[in-house]
Amino acid sequence: MAVACIGWPWACFLFTCFSICSQSSKNMGFEIVGQAWDVEAFEGYISDISLGWADSVTIHHTASPSLAQRPDGWKLQHMRNIAHYYQKKLGWSAGPHLFTDEDEVYGMSSLWRRGIHARSFNSNSIGVEMLGNYDSESPSSGRGLDVIETTAQVVAALLTRMKLLATDKTILFHRDDPKTSKTCPGSLINKSWFVSKVQGYMDDAPTMTLEERVARIENHLNLS
Repeated sequence: MAVACIGWPWACFLFTCFSICSQSSKNMGFEIVGQAWDVEAFEGYISDISLGWADSVTIHHTASPSLAQRPDGWKLQHMRNIAHYYQKKLGWSAGPHLFTDEDEVYGMSSLWRRGIHARSFNSNSIGVEMLGNYDSESPSSGRGLDVIETTAQVVAALLTRMKLLATDKTILFHRDDPKTSKTCPGSLINKSWFVSKVQGYMDDAPTMTLEERVARIENHLNLS
């Protein structure tokens, strides 16, 4: 934005700052929309991000659109459209953190703070949306399996960064939320099977210092 700074330089400075901050605040919570990574690049991206606020990852499926409705997977414009829907139609300040397809992971909501994706898990769980409808589309073959494999690798990267093991407590399904009746991430996905997929992509057990454990507990109990 060009501003004429004649006579009142400080007023000009403040107006410019206000304009920039106003534009930034419109996307608060959606700062990573427009970014996409393959799994290796995603691992590098999160290496400098603090995920200490979270103690689990929650898995969702999009249901609509389904795999059939997105034959070429996600595009960045899809993410922008979804973010617009969350912000303008639903009035949300954030959404799920990430979206996955068979090839890449796409940014939606800021990984360094809570998102909005599952009522009981929002405060301490990273939300990941898989492309597909796994109430009707197969998660164990074809494109469905490819999406599962990509998502499992993304979850493994997140848990490794969080220094957590892959268990049924650190990997949640949306349907685990007692406040929902949804089958999400799909009735065809067995949770133990998915957890074992994630475990297969993780290296040796991560280690956490005593200070990190205390900080995580305090954050979970809202003591920090």
